[in-house]
Amino acid sequence: MAIVPLRKVLCANRGEIAIRIFRACNELGIRTVGIYSEEDRVSEHRHKADEAYLVGRGKRPVDAYLGIEEILDVARQCGADAIHPGYGFLSENPEFARACEQRGVRFIGPRSEVVALMGDKVAAKGLALKARVPVVPGVELRGSAEEQIGAARAFMSEHGATLVKAAHGGGGRGMRVVTEPGELEEALERARSESKLAFGSEAVFVEKWLPKVRHIEVQILGDQHGNVIHLFERDCSVQRRHQKVIEIAPAPNIDGELRERICADALKLAEASRYSSAGTVEFLVDGPRHYFIEVNARLQVEHTVTEQVTGIDLVQAQLRICEGYELRSPEVGIRSQEMVLPRGFAVQCRVTTEDPSNNFLPDAGRINTWRAGTGFGIRLDAGNCYTGARVSPFYDSLLFKVISYADTFPLAVRKMLRALREFRIRGVKTNIPFLENVLSHPIFDAGLTWTRFIDETPELFQLPARRDRATKVLRYLAEVIVNGHPTIKKDQRLKPSGLRAPRVPAPSPAPAPPGTVQILQQRGPEGLARWVLQQGRPLLTDTTWRDAHQSLLATRMRTHDILAVAPATARLAPELFSLESWGGATFDTAYRFLNEDPWQRLRKIKQAVPNILQQMLLRGANAVGYTSYPDSVVEAFIDEAAEAGVDVFRIFDSLNDLDSMKVSIDRVRKTGKVAELAICYTGDVANPKRTKYSLDYYADLAKRAEDMGAHFLCIKDMAGLLRPRAASLLIERLLRTVRLPIHLHMHDTSGNGIAALISAIECGVHIVDVALASMSGLTSQPSWNSLVAALREHRRDTRLANKDVQPLVDYWEDVREIYAPFEAGLKSSTTEVYFHEIPGGQYSNLRPQVAEMGLLNRWNDVKTAFAAVNQLVGDIPKVTPSSKMVGDFAVFLVKNGLLEVRDTFDETVAATRAKLLARAESLDFPSSVTGYFQGHLGQPPGGFPEDLRAAILKGQPVLTGRPSDGLPAVDLEKLASDLSKKHGRPIARHEAISAALYPRVLDDYWAHLSRYEDVSILDSPTYFYGLDPGQEVWVDLEPGKTLVISLSAVGEANEDGWRTVYFEVNGHGRQVAVRDRSRASAAVERRKADKGDPKQIGATMPGMVIALHVKVGQAVEAGAPVMTLEAMKMETVVRAGKAGTVKEVLPALRATVQAGDLLAVLD
Repeated sequence: MAIVPLRKVLCANRGEIAIRIFRACNELGIRTVGIYSEEDRVSEHRHKADEAYLVGRGKRPVDAYLGIEEILDVARQCGADAIHPGYGFLSENPEFARACEQRGVRFIGPRSEVVALMGDKVAAKGLALKARVPVVPGVELRGSAEEQIGAARAFMSEHGATLVKAAHGGGGRGMRVVTEPGELEEALERARSESKLAFGSEAVFVEKWLPKVRHIEVQILGDQHGNVIHLFERDCSVQRRHQKVIEIAPAPNIDGELRERICADALKLAEASRYSSAGTVEFLVDGPRHYFIEVNARLQVEHTVTEQVTGIDLVQAQLRICEGYELRSPEVGIRSQEMVLPRGFAVQCRVTTEDPSNNFLPDAGRINTWRAGTGFGIRLDAGNCYTGARVSPFYDSLLFKVISYADTFPLAVRKMLRALREFRIRGVKTNIPFLENVLSHPIFDAGLTWTRFIDETPELFQLPARRDRATKVLRYLAEVIVNGHPTIKKDQRLKPSGLRAPRVPAPSPAPAPPGTVQILQQRGPEGLARWVLQQGRPLLTDTTWRDAHQSLLATRMRTHDILAVAPATARLAPELFSLESWGGATFDTAYRFLNEDPWQRLRKIKQAVPNILQQMLLRGANAVGYTSYPDSVVEAFIDEAAEAGVDVFRIFDSLNDLDSMKVSIDRVRKTGKVAELAICYTGDVANPKRTKYSLDYYADLAKRAEDMGAHFLCIKDMAGLLRPRAASLLIERLLRTVRLPIHLHMHDTSGNGIAALISAIECGVHIVDVALASMSGLTSQPSWNSLVAALREHRRDTRLANKDVQPLVDYWEDVREIYAPFEAGLKSSTTEVYFHEIPGGQYSNLRPQVAEMGLLNRWNDVKTAFAAVNQLVGDIPKVTPSSKMVGDFAVFLVKNGLLEVRDTFDETVAATRAKLLARAESLDFPSSVTGYFQGHLGQPPGGFPEDLRAAILKGQPVLTGRPSDGLPAVDLEKLASDLSKKHGRPIARHEAISAALYPRVLDDYWAHLSRYEDVSILDSPTYFYGLDPGQEVWVDLEPGKTLVISLSAVGEANEDGWRTVYFEVNGHGRQVAVRDRSRASAAVERRKADKGDPKQIGATMPGMVIALHVKVGQAVEAGAPVMTLEAMKMETVVRAGKAGTVKEVLPALRATVQAGDLLAVLD
């Protein structure tokens, strides 16, 4: 036979196999031709060919590669003298092979009659029987559908469980296992359908089902001179739904005699069919027996493992055989069967774009990140695998093949695992986690798999959660870069590259010196109290880490900035009594606005500061929330907080109801921590005209607090109302009343804070709250540094040195610049606080709330309304949550035109009261207001104003006594279990507690965490403001793992409003698409409620719909809840003004509405 060299080869395929063929041709000096569909116009195989041509214009993507005549026309026009079909598509179509022969184009594969023979599973079985090769009992189904069903039932009756298979083609398509006769008809129908779609034939046959067998196949190679050899076997038992997943060569744990018999039978079939080119003979192995199942007359996907262990390039061998060379020729290089010896082991994994956590649902899209796992002993056969590559939904989900090779099977497996772990593929889901599970399973490692190993090993589907942290962090940064942080208005955004890095004081390498933590550990809470009483100097609590930033910066301080200075604080200020670092508004704000876990903050602070007591603010029965909770939740919260790091629990009730604090005090005492009971200060004990809150009132509360078991007594002056003379009177009286250490907390809004503290210190107060100078004053606490300086050489000198803590002052001065948009807006001290009595911790939060409502131009009216509301509700202590209620009520009055300002304050209160009573029937009051009047916060001193209570509640039920008494216990274990099922991961006890306190807030936090990862790892300029072009930041994912991120550019918005943000991450280009919300299409004009129509229910406040309580067609009573709105933590339940049937519900859940928008219509 003459040798006819190949000059140009066309590959009638796509993807990785086309590239594999092109590379083999290139190495032999053969020019290559590719074909591509419109869908594949930018696919990599097109560019790897020397020339490439579009086929199938206007056809479906798959059909483009099935057009026999068009492909042959391309071959003729470009001068190709041979076609390699690859695998799949036309590779086993005898008509294609025959058409090539007829048109004078060589087909790189077996002769057309052999392709036809082997493609007909029944005929191939007949050949096997003739060659005395054992086969699985089976029969081809012929005739009508009814006749086929009858024949299949008869076969099943004789042989039991049956496998339905496509008679033509391979790859596991059209295969169904049927164990019950009633399933036969559907299985046959689906097999015919799949076979028709994949191979163009509806022919199917049935064979006996062997339940636990291995799939062993033998690679054969024949030339056109009648010579055939085998290249030993492969184990392809690891399959899912008859699709091979992992292949191994040679097969582990195969008896030598069995191997010889299988390979010999493969050669019998090759010789009987006069086979040429590459092919695979497949067998099922059941113990010592083997059964022929089929021949794949083409190159196999898994040919790679045979190449690795034999050193024979199968594609080049195919090309040389097509040219006419014998196997023994130097060009092919296989002189005899004896020279083919496998060396070592090879493992191939098929990496697909399938989601193993979602029933292997195929995924498609753009690869955002591509980092390959390579190295010694690793081969990668890939197609479109690069950053920016698009994975089409129209083709097989195979993305690439990774092949490992080593001297032993276990070592080859370890190499494969290492390579898979190195891969980083983002943008599309892959089956890599599942492959790792299979490779790590002891059954696989022992080489003992069978064809249903995957189906019968459920633990393989227990997939570890892939965090994909880099992609999520980039997604967050892109969102902030394009749209800004959601709590910062566009005109308030700072330029991140213009912010200087804070001067972080370098802590001493020496351990932190002992402090109050060690005293508590050694002496217990009572011993600590005695130690405090023995000190001849006032002790200080620093509030910088909690109340100071809550009061100045709307509680926006991030854990990142606290932890940066924590080690230095432990060493520079060990004389402090405590650091107030947790609780109060910091808890929900961490989740709600900062996207971070407050429990994690507490634990990290405790670890960084092992010597100074950590103090929290606990709202008694309200825990760290804005309503009362069951005792079981409060107790669980205290237990968890104590374990996480809280040493001192400052416990208060917003209405000074000691009964509501008893559960908390008792629980804190059980934990062995410090119970500090706080009495909320309001009024003026030095003013004889204000008699409601007198010295006797406070002395009585103090004595009862001592009797309840408090370790310390705190006077909590939330607004800074305690004037210097009042401070002297109050402290002197309390010192005569109780024997507890007295701790004074106050704000400096009036500017009189230092004077009041000195008055209290001179009278003998034991501990005072202060803040570092750069975080003090105004609505915060008085200055630590000023107090230390003022008491220098005083008989009660603090004995502290300002120079020691100046580095801390400098640090917080720098950090505060980052938080400029959250400043409260108060430029100087103001004695106006003695009028409106707004708490310092509320001031910086109330002002943004007012701005969000569009009322900042009426800020003075809001302050007046706050003072008026205080009188309307009975002149109460104002601290969260009671202060929140007063604030919500004040904003509500102003927003709805209910504040009537008159010449005197008393006249203003009276006029506002009259207007409020007159209009109450038509108003939907904020939830905090109705909850207060229902008694959910407890009973206020002096009781409720009953006429106003009745007008606001409109018949809603009221509570008497302690609010928590009527609340059912929460089963936290069940809650954790339910949440675990919902989120697909274990839920820790502290998470369940948080969910019991703030269910909706936790849902939002977890959704953010899932989408963006833990963004607390970002520095604060980056977190709030993103990056400027060219700016670089380092992000520590964990110790030893750092991302170096820089912003390259931000693209223009496309017609749909999407922008592409370009980054570099560790030197690799990355891109993230973000919708620019400023370019969103204009909102549809909302319908407004007709105030004169009682059937129309309108929004009384702007906000987001957070709950829908009704649906169309539902009957409602007057006063029934319709929906709940929320704006800046203020919730309003909108109620039906009359009874009726719901005709329309307009806004959807989480929709934003404005005041006056129509929400629902009644019939």
